[in-house]
Amino acid sequence: MAFMSKRIDRKLVVPPTIYLTERAYQQLKLIIENDFTLAGKYFRVGISGKGCDGFTYSVMFTDLLTDDFLVNIANQSDEIQIVLDPFAAFYLGEATIDFIQDFEQEAEGFVVTNHQQKNFQGKFFNKNNAPLPPLEDEGSVC
Repeated sequence: MAFMSKRIDRKLVVPPTIYLTERAYQQLKLIIENDFTLAGKYFRVGISGKGCDGFTYSVMFTDLLTDDFLVNIANQSDEIQIVLDPFAAFYLGEATIDFIQDFEQEAEGFVVTNHQQKNFQGKFFNKNNAPLPPLEDEGSVC
């Protein structure tokens, strides 16, 4: 059985601008320099869900995949790069990553703020003709 599967056309996606707060930058550097199990891994930002307030994001360390974007941190000059798949790259546009440590609220970790999040709020955000990721002309046959 064959079916057509359309993929995001990576060539038509503009890589996002990603900023790190100083706190996030220092934490990320600390992790990379001290966790030998992450050797050869990349810091990935992904879209993990969608709710009424817009997309939700996750961060993790992973391998680099063929379609991934390697994005330099806009406000840092060293070699740390962020990895995004084409879907996340399309919808992030411009984002800031912070690191929070709030022991009273039992909250700790990286937080992604999409500066265009208001465009993706609501259950049916695309009713206002929000842009959709560009798809390749021909799908692959399985």
